[in-house]
Amino acid sequence: MATIKIKRTSELVNMARNYRIFIDKQFVGKIANGATKEFPTTAGYHTVTAKIDWCSSPNISININTNETKYLTVGNFKYCSWLVLLGLGIVVLLFMLKGIFGFSYALNFFLIPIFLLFFYYITIGRKKYLTLSETK
Repeated sequence: MATIKIKRTSELVNMARNYRIFIDKQFVGKIANGATKEFPTTAGYHTVTAKIDWCSSPNISININTNETKYLTVGNFKYCSWLVLLGLGIVVLLFMLKGIFGFSYALNFFLIPIFLLFFYYITIGRKKYLTLSETK
C-alpha cells in the first residue's frame, strides 16, 4: 500500500494547535507540532493540503506508486517565527524606552509592516499561510 508521510516542523507559532491533513479533499487526520504521521493511500495521483482554521497550504500534487512512501514537510509561512519574535522585541523595546526615557510611541510605526504582513496571511493570502513541500 502507498503511504504519505508528513513531518510537521516544530515552531512557536501555532504550537498548541493541530494541522488538519486532507488527501483528495478528504480529511485523513491531524498532526501536532513537531510530529510525523503516516497516511495510507492508494497508488496514483493525489492532492494533499494542510489546514488550520480558515487558513491552509497551497495544494500539492503527488504521484505515488504501490508500496512507495512519499515524504512531505508542513510548517508556517517563511519567516513567520522571526516576524513574531521581531514584533515582540519591538513591543518590549517600546515599553522600556517609554518607562526609562519617557520616549513617545513614535516607534509604533515599526510594528505596522509586521502587522500588515500577518494581516495579509490571514486574509488575502490565507491559502499560503502554511507551506507544504515534498522532501526526499
